[in-house]
Amino acid sequence: MRAFLAIEIIDEIKEYLKNITNLMALHIDGVKWVDKTGLHITLKFLGEIEDKKISQIWESISYIENRYTPFDVTTKDIDAFPDKRKARVIITTLENGVDNIKNIYNDIDESLSYSGFKRETRSFTPHITLGRMKIPGSVHGKAFKDIERKGFTAGSITLFKSILRREGALYTPVWNLKLKGKEKLHYKDGHVTYNRDKSLSVTRGGIIR
Repeated sequence: MRAFLAIEIIDEIKEYLKNITNLMALHIDGVKWVDKTGLHITLKFLGEIEDKKISQIWESISYIENRYTPFDVTTKDIDAFPDKRKARVIITTLENGVDNIKNIYNDIDESLSYSGFKRETRSFTPHITLGRMKIPGSVHGKAFKDIERKGFTAGSITLFKSILRREGALYTPVWNLKLKGKEKLHYKDGHVTYNRDKSLSVTRGGIIR
């Protein structure tokens, strides 16, 4: 199955952003807009994985739920990757919560590298994808609507499976990690503890990282 890890956003923000993209669609042609049910903050795309990998992914990153407590996230602006002159993807940038999201992303990327997943080589900018240009091109400023700062509390990380359909991808949650912020965790293939300075030590096969 195709799978990815993400932070879900609340329905109120999904509805608001969908209304924004409906207005933007009047000014920008050639965009495949994301349905509101598909709006989220992607942490890592895993590609095609076998079912047996599901539990392995859990075991690799389950310590994260004990490392972080729920935190606030706020939407910021409408922007584009790589930029508005050669736009490929139209996004909502984020304000509050960015540092936490980056830290979680780095933890996931490193931990899953021990399970055979490739490390990301591109820089990571937390965002919500709104649409993808069918042909990359310039998008003019007036089409980019100013948006309200909308906030929510990020309290979990979800593994989604993605089913590709003609009418758009269908994302179904498989499991989620609830952020609890406890100070100590044991799991079967390693040992995770917090140091006094809140840094993390992970021991796997005699290696501390």
